[in-house]
Amino acid sequence: MTVKDLIKNKDYDYISCRLKIPKDKEKYYGKSIFIGCAASKNGKLISMDGDTYEEDDTVLEYEEWSKPEENIKSGLTVVID
Repeated sequence: MTVKDLIKNKDYDYISCRLKIPKDKEKYYGKSIFIGCAASKNGKLISMDGDTYEEDDTVLEYEEWSKPEENIKSGLTVVID
């Protein structure tokens, strides 16, 4: 599954992008580390921090969520390889 597969039919107010940490480094950093944030609209990624994110990145794990108190109705966390 890719990021594109997740965003093609749904818009997200906030996408937390995380990078998978190699097994031998997990005890220092955890299983993944935050690398940036984006949003999506009409199947396209929109950077929220000026970085570039690839729609073709392979997604290892994902979770949908919401935080109405922060005006995030539709949030997504993706862990990429």
